[in-house]
Amino acid sequence: MTPADLFSDQWSELPLPDILSHLNSEKKTGKLTIESTAASRDFLFVDGELRAARSSTENEKLGSWLVSQRVFSEARKQGALLIQEGSDSPSLGHMLVSKGIIDAESLERHLQNLTIAILERATAEDRHRCSFEDGLADGQLDTLPNLSTPQLILISARALPGSANQRQALGDLEQMVTRSDPLDAIVQEFSLTVPESIFLGKLHRNQTLSRLKKISGLENDSFFATAYNLKVTGLISLSARPRRQASVHMPTTATLSSQRDSQALAKNTAADRSDILRLSNNAKNMNHYAFFNIDPQASYQEIFDVWDVYRHRFDPARSSEDHLSDLGNELKIVFESAKEAYEKISSPVERPRYDRMLQTPVDKGVDPRSSFVPGTTAPQRARKSLVRENLKQIDRLVRTGDNFSAIKLLEQVCDLDPQPAHLVKLAQLMLLNPQWAPRALEKLRRAVEVDPTFVDGWLAVAEYWRGQKNQERERKALEQALGAFPGHGKATTLYRSLVGEYELSRFLDRVQRSLIPTD
Repeated sequence: MTPADLFSDQWSELPLPDILSHLNSEKKTGKLTIESTAASRDFLFVDGELRAARSSTENEKLGSWLVSQRVFSEARKQGALLIQEGSDSPSLGHMLVSKGIIDAESLERHLQNLTIAILERATAEDRHRCSFEDGLADGQLDTLPNLSTPQLILISARALPGSANQRQALGDLEQMVTRSDPLDAIVQEFSLTVPESIFLGKLHRNQTLSRLKKISGLENDSFFATAYNLKVTGLISLSARPRRQASVHMPTTATLSSQRDSQALAKNTAADRSDILRLSNNAKNMNHYAFFNIDPQASYQEIFDVWDVYRHRFDPARSSEDHLSDLGNELKIVFESAKEAYEKISSPVERPRYDRMLQTPVDKGVDPRSSFVPGTTAPQRARKSLVRENLKQIDRLVRTGDNFSAIKLLEQVCDLDPQPAHLVKLAQLMLLNPQWAPRALEKLRRAVEVDPTFVDGWLAVAEYWRGQKNQERERKALEQALGAFPGHGKATTLYRSLVGEYELSRFLDRVQRSLIPTD
């Protein structure tokens, strides 16, 4: 590796999230070193994507991390290191998997969490040196296969202490704020905090920072930190406010009479009381969509909009208003129910599970306590028979071009028998309609969760990201496919065309080394 002429003295003083963002946008390959009084930490990049992190301090090494997470004891760690003759991660991880001390999936999760911890600590600590070296770090595996670099930049930004630097980094409050993508797409990719959701949800149209600060209702520190986090991650952009042209004053209509204003106020007062009583009395008997009075297919933006209305309209603090002074408990019930509903159906992880729960039929004629005798196969046979018949009907619907009916029927099949192949087929049908792309991606994710070794599932995920022109996500999906089946022809061809023969050989070598047991 050779030193890169990348950091001027001024540039290296930037907060770590800004440095990560710069390396990502410039598609740099090499090693970023951040030194503080506590540790020296390296962050490894390939084509602008953060792949791994490592630290000089003992408590940020894999063995000590696993001890802190109670995976094994300190004594067992020392024994493992002796067997390993002092070599460090990733060989330690491979040895632990081969010995059955930890499974591969758990190891991947711990490596990811350790990398995030190293990143957060490097962001929070005062540093005294920052440098970057160009070139690949041989032998370093990707410890972040499930997180994109923008997600990691957001994690780093949240760990940045204080708000003065963030406020300064934003600049003029009269700048215009633009959201980079639709809220639905952002929610699908990022796990947002409540302030971040509120901030992005208010961007129905471009706003100035000052205007957004007023309508968001966020406190100063929270607002500036949130705006900085979203800006450095690329989820919003700031630009100079365009000059206004001289306006032409047009005559306006007369304002409403005081009598009509009074009538409207009385009507709103009655509506407030009626809705509070209705929702508080029925909260336990209504599903989250019915509680919000929205369609189960509502977009994430629509869900946020109705939550934004509910959280203000049914704020328990409104019990201080004269006409609601006797409804304090009812307001609390409605507000807490609304909050629970929002947290459930605004989450790309929780919402599909909740939807499946709603779609699961309840047989009221069967006492749940009188279950089938263990070993009985009749229900399973009936279910499989129904699935087979439905699949035949789906094929007929697809041949006739009735894709909508085919999707609805295939969704029922996936509820009965969530096989990865069925889920992939459902996702591919959904992708025929671009507006259903987020739902299709969720089906693909579920397919590879059911069977992480399902190569066709990973190939479908790669195809999805190729269509989105996200080469990094496509690469990671293909690596998962090759990790499950190193000799797979289609996966090999696609990976070679994406990264080249050299990178293909390097990756396959790493896969082969990980498969060799160590005694």
